[in-house]
Amino acid sequence: MKHGTSRALRSQFAVFPGGGRGILQGGPGDPGPGREKTPVWRSRLPLAISLGAALLAAAFWFLTTQSGPTALRHLPPEERAALAQRTLSNLREICQRAERPREFCREQATLLLDLPECVGACRTAARDELMVDSAVK
Repeated sequence: MKHGTSRALRSQFAVFPGGGRGILQGGPGDPGPGREKTPVWRSRLPLAISLGAALLAAAFWFLTTQSGPTALRHLPPEERAALAQRTLSNLREICQRAERPREFCREQATLLLDLPECVGACRTAARDELMVDSAVK
């Protein structure tokens, strides 16, 4: 009994450099007096939330960048033809002016090139607009 008691007392004291003695205030797993140890799942919860948010952001980015020309091809043919006609009209009416909105005209030309209904003169007009836009920059 005496041997067990001295071992318990010895484990609570430490010898510090310079010969001083003091009481240890807990080990690496001891959160300190009056505090409970944090469960492992709570300490990893912020990491799991951050990882989930990053995965959702990556999935959203992938879905939005992949939906351009593919979404256009899923439109009914008559709607695509009407879209191509209207976009070509924009390109001819708005983008032939000296004071034209360059960004808008470049987007219209790019849209036309993504539409399968844009053939012949339509493709030539769209490519010419992109050439003019790149030469102006």
